[in-house]
Amino acid sequence: MNMSKKKTGIAEIYSKFGIFIILLATIIISAVISPAFLSATNIINVIRQNVTIGIVACGVQLVLLCGEVDLSLGSVAAFAGCFAAMTQVATGSTLLALLTGVVIGGIIGFLNGLVITQCAIPSFIMTLASQQAARGAILAITKAKPISNLGNFSKFGQGYLGPIPIPILIWIVILILTGFILNKMRFGRYVYAVGGNKAAAQASGIKVKKIVTRCFTYTGLLSGLGGVVLMGRVNSGQPTGGEQLEFDAITAVIIGGTSMSGGVGNIYGTIAGALFVGFLINIMTLLNVSAYYQQIVKGVIIALAVIIDVKVRNGSKK
Repeated sequence: MNMSKKKTGIAEIYSKFGIFIILLATIIISAVISPAFLSATNIINVIRQNVTIGIVACGVQLVLLCGEVDLSLGSVAAFAGCFAAMTQVATGSTLLALLTGVVIGGIIGFLNGLVITQCAIPSFIMTLASQQAARGAILAITKAKPISNLGNFSKFGQGYLGPIPIPILIWIVILILTGFILNKMRFGRYVYAVGGNKAAAQASGIKVKKIVTRCFTYTGLLSGLGGVVLMGRVNSGQPTGGEQLEFDAITAVIIGGTSMSGGVGNIYGTIAGALFVGFLINIMTLLNVSAYYQQIVKGVIIALAVIIDVKVRNGSKK
């Protein structure tokens, strides 16, 4: 009995702090393999290259905390980012382009949440459908051709405010906002309650459908923003952009300690998870690891994170 409690305690500690240990180990190993890894320039570049993952991860964390999942993130980012690029070309206004991308992402997220809650469709199925629809639509609209001549649009992905890259500043703002929502707002408490037990949350007066819909809307907004940053980084509207983004973002959130079953997770773990994914991709690239093997590694990491989550959940019920 005591041994069982000890194992459960270790698993719980690992679930809370394991990602920070893994992140530290990844940084140390990366520094040993490539001494230039720890240079300020390289660290900033790696973070900037993976800001889109971090932004989208903040959104999908709310959906996962509700016990749902969103597989449309990458396609929504491409759809919204390309429309933002087209707005930039048509109007020359970077502000209008930014708003266009974010609003379009939010609309798709809202529709996902609305259909899921009102029609009782599993989020996996609905977001898989919207993933395919959004990707197909933007490929058809652009005829699979990139959108160029974006002018100042590149500032969203390449610009600087003083010594700090603008995309990193955007991510910092989103992190603060998401942390505030989860830790300081009543809505955040409701999100945890819904993910912990939907029936109990409903019985206590929480409007579960409204909370879930708002979570998907928030995820859509951040997917749109992530798409704008992504297109700004490559300085063109890429209809094929954002492929695998949903898996990288979900990986970051899950290994950051957010439970796939809902109700458990925090923004600090998501930050560490996003940084871990970014550093891992960077070091595998430096080692010339094939993109195919990189996908295998990320798949194994997701599986291990879910196994640990299940072990912790089952242990806490004993």
